[in-house]
Amino acid sequence: MTCISTPISARMPESATACPRSSRHIASRCMRLLTALAAVLALHSVTWAQQLRLTNPLAQDRTAQVIEVPLSQVAAHLRVSADKLQSLVARDANSKERIPAQLYSSKPGSAPDTLLLYVHLAAKASQTITFSIEPNAPAQKPLVFGREAPERKDDFAWENELVTYRVYGPALQATGEIASGIDVWSKRVPNFVIDSFYKRDLEGQRTHNPALSYHKDNGQGLDSYLVGLTRGCGGTAVMDNGKLFVSKNYTSLRMLADGPIRFAFELTYAPWDANGTTVSETKRITLDAGTHLNHIESWYSFHGASALNLIAGLAVHDGATASFPVAGSVASVWDTPQLSSAGRIATGLVVLPGQHAQTQEADGHALMIFSRHSGEPFVYYAGAGWSKADMPTAEAWNAYLTQQLRQMEHPIVQHWLAR
Repeated sequence: MTCISTPISARMPESATACPRSSRHIASRCMRLLTALAAVLALHSVTWAQQLRLTNPLAQDRTAQVIEVPLSQVAAHLRVSADKLQSLVARDANSKERIPAQLYSSKPGSAPDTLLLYVHLAAKASQTITFSIEPNAPAQKPLVFGREAPERKDDFAWENELVTYRVYGPALQATGEIASGIDVWSKRVPNFVIDSFYKRDLEGQRTHNPALSYHKDNGQGLDSYLVGLTRGCGGTAVMDNGKLFVSKNYTSLRMLADGPIRFAFELTYAPWDANGTTVSETKRITLDAGTHLNHIESWYSFHGASALNLIAGLAVHDGATASFPVAGSVASVWDTPQLSSAGRIATGLVVLPGQHAQTQEADGHALMIFSRHSGEPFVYYAGAGWSKADMPTAEAWNAYLTQQLRQMEHPIVQHWLAR
């Protein structure tokens, strides 16, 4: 907050300071007038910071991204109560166009404590955002989506305009299909495909028409990624003596946020044996608008070991190539789909240096390895691209992953301005 004070006498008309002395009653009224006028001037002598300036510190364009602003800052600078923030609208100060925004709770089950803004800044560029309370503002277009899919046991799938992912639950496990890795669907369209993919696949089964299967490309994309027993695109495991010990399907799921610009949920996994140590896992997955990468935070619980090597992995199928463009921070796989006509599927991991990860290729995977005690979290980003969409080559994919790391290391600078 910036306060600019102006002496009351300097802004007060002369007539207001000259009190007639002929009557005690008139003098009393004059004093009341002066007091009220002084209060008004004092109120108008304060300029509050009501605009937020965002600046890209990098000399390169940033990909579109969701940034976080503490909601307490927003409330303080706008001088509004928490309930009013439910009607908060953000706009570009120059164009007046609405900025996609969302109230978000970083503590599941608690009231929102963060304002999310979806922005795109060019190299060294700045953007000024204004805020207003608009109870009748139209609903924002959702840029993320996800749901459980009872039409196919209990798949859980989620997506933004670039990518689609899914994981498998207990109902599918009961059929004998065990897979705790993260599956990838490839798409080339900006609209959501979860509903349409499941709908046409069901119709294909009903009519015995294999052409309707979501394993066939209908112009939007397809499912041609084999997750199986692998870690898929960013699944986790315990690593011991070069071997991975993995869980079965998730046992419970809790929704944390469903848009319009951030989708988040939490998975829990039943205990399993990791080469003599019983472990269990809780995993929180967040997908924002505008990115190929899920933000994933995982906690393992176990007894009888001071620390374990916990991994995030990328499957390396036959014919695929793995690389580590930034040792300890970026892992990349230029992978082979199940159908050769489906091009190539790119998968990747990005980890900030503070996570102290190690990179390695082992047991059919490109791995990020984290040494952690029980209950100590590790955080990483995992995502996919497609050669028939916006990642035509392995070089393009590696450049994207490296750029994401650089953006994380040099976040957008936030500064409140007086207006």
